[in-house]
Order: sequence, then structure tokens, then C-alpha cells
Amino acid sequence: MAADRAFERDVLDPGEHGRAVLDRAEEAVARPRNGQQAGGGLFLSVRYADRTSSTRSRTLAAATARTRQLTATPYELHDLLGLQRTRVHGISLRPQDLRPAARATEQLTLEPDDDHSRAVEAVTDRARARYGPGALRPAALASSRIRRA
Repeated sequence: MAADRAFERDVLDPGEHGRAVLDRAEEAVARPRNGQQAGGGLFLSVRYADRTSSTRSRTLAAATARTRQLTATPYELHDLLGLQRTRVHGISLRPQDLRPAARATEQLTLEPDDDHSRAVEAVTDRARARYGPGALRPAALASSRIRRA
């Protein structure tokens, strides 16, 4: 269930690194949710131009398949690497500790944003199931130079 992507050329731009992390996160979240699974953690790997790599992982407080929770964590992991002026060749994100979504617990909230994000996830999942995984994407990914590995 890893979401791997490589750049066409080694990339120095931190903004492009962030878009790659977002692209990975979108795919890594959609796959388990489509399979009715929840992830208990995330594993981020960054490959550099010299073919070395760095990895970071994080265990979540509770297993989830929610987009909001699973897209914030990869950014935190990426920031921990402190890549200021580093040429990056590719980024990989993998959910860990997958379990059936029915066994995952979730803290319910009374915030209107929570209902809104659930509705957006449902619409996005249906559109991707009908038209393919690239049917709906965040606007930040509209002009990305990322290629599928």
C-alpha cells in the first residue's frame, strides 16, 4: 500500500517537496479507506539525488482512515527531516499497522467542520471509484512535476 513517487529530475524546491508529500498522502489515505481499512501509523521515506535516503515514522494515537488526520502527519514527518537545500529524487509514504476500519475507534466531535470533511471524503471516494484515482485532486497538485513510479 505504499504510495511511491519519483521526480523527473532531482528537485531542490521545498514547495515541490511539499506537493509531493501531499500527493503521497492523498493516495496513501485513499487506498486503505477504499479497502475498508484504517492505519495506525505512517512511514515516510525520502530518496536524495546521491541515492541515499532518510526515513521517519509516526504511530498515531488511534487508527484512522480520515483524510484530515492522515495528511497532517506526513508534513510533520517531512519537517523533521529539515530539508533546506537538499536535492530530492523521490518520496514514499506508507500506512502502517493496518486493521479493519470496523475495529478502529474514533473520537466524535460536534464541530461543523468534521461533518463537512466527512461529506467531502464521501464525495471524493465516489468520484474516484467512478472516474479513477486522479478524478479529484487538491489544487496544489494541479501543476505538479511528479511522475508515477
